[in-house]
Amino acid sequence: MKLFKLLIPVLLLSSNLVTGQDSKIEGSNAKSEDVEIKVKKQSYEAHWAGMDIGSVILMNSEFGTDFSGETWLDNPWWENDIVNSSTLSFNMFEYKLPIFKQYLGLTTGFGYRNTNIEFRDNYRLSYDEDNVYAQLINLEEESISEIKRNYLSAHYLTVPLLLEFATKVKGKKSFYFNTGVIGGVRFASSTTLKGKYANGDKFTNLRRAKYNLNPFLLDASFRIGYGAFGLFGTYSLSMMFKRAPYTEAVHPLRIGITWNWHYSGNGKESASNEFDFGVEEEIDL
Repeated sequence: MKLFKLLIPVLLLSSNLVTGQDSKIEGSNAKSEDVEIKVKKQSYEAHWAGMDIGSVILMNSEFGTDFSGETWLDNPWWENDIVNSSTLSFNMFEYKLPIFKQYLGLTTGFGYRNTNIEFRDNYRLSYDEDNVYAQLINLEEESISEIKRNYLSAHYLTVPLLLEFATKVKGKKSFYFNTGVIGGVRFASSTTLKGKYANGDKFTNLRRAKYNLNPFLLDASFRIGYGAFGLFGTYSLSMMFKRAPYTEAVHPLRIGITWNWHYSGNGKESASNEFDFGVEEEIDL
């Protein structure tokens, strides 16, 4: 009897230890499941955050590049120098709302865009309350021997709304395609004229003005690529300038390459980071 009485508390204590271990195991399993869910949520990555570099082509409302003659009120200064007209975007934030896992979703975000329109000839851009127009610079009268750069620059904050398709869950090994619209707000604009006078002195004339530019933009957009690299294109559904006889037909077309920076790097490294994330959660228990 004495031996039986001694065994009772030992059995009770051991059962309590086993129960406690089981609850800890269940808790750790539940926590690990939570960790897996978090990792899966983080895998819904879009293709917006990154950097875009490309060229700009000014087009009329008939998708042509000719602005001369009676049709466009003879404003050939909008026939821009495509090679030297550039666009640069830093897309700093993205969010993908999944419709079907990683394969289909809505992408939005936030970005910054700079657009430079290089004039083909030696035009000086001017504007009034109604129009934006240009005049040829008389190099001899102004004692200018050479003009190196002559462009209009505009800066925008942008927000996209894109329907995105992806072929795989892992973005680094996935083909992607998205299409939709990009809205934006202009916050700065200027013209820059760089050259050299006849006496050899260099000059840079910077004029900050609105030039009757439309304060808002709305672009049709497409992006296609594989992993960290791809191609992009946008066409302005809205006019670049406010409605006026000399500017109502100007619609920028932007094309170029894009780099999705969060897909760059070694895939093994990112996999180890996910593993470490799970281990840290278990240690905290």
